[in-house]
Amino acid sequence: MSVAVTLRVAIFWIAAFLCIVAEIGILRSMVRGSRAVTANSTHAPDAVVPRSRPVVELIWAVLPAIGLIIVLLLTRSAVR
Repeated sequence: MSVAVTLRVAIFWIAAFLCIVAEIGILRSMVRGSRAVTANSTHAPDAVVPRSRPVVELIWAVLPAIGLIIVLLLTRSAVR
């Protein structure tokens, strides 16, 4: 393998790893945010902040991950 191919493969795997770390962070913050809302329900009635249902939030967190997986797979095949 040439140095250019090795460098492209290394950059790809670093980017893939960082995308996975970012997605885990997004999902973790979503779960923590929904827990904080249910645990802290002693607010006054006028201080209620409208929120989406947890299922909707999960869908909006997972859809970008699916798109990212598709892009990473296409990029991986192009790097080869």
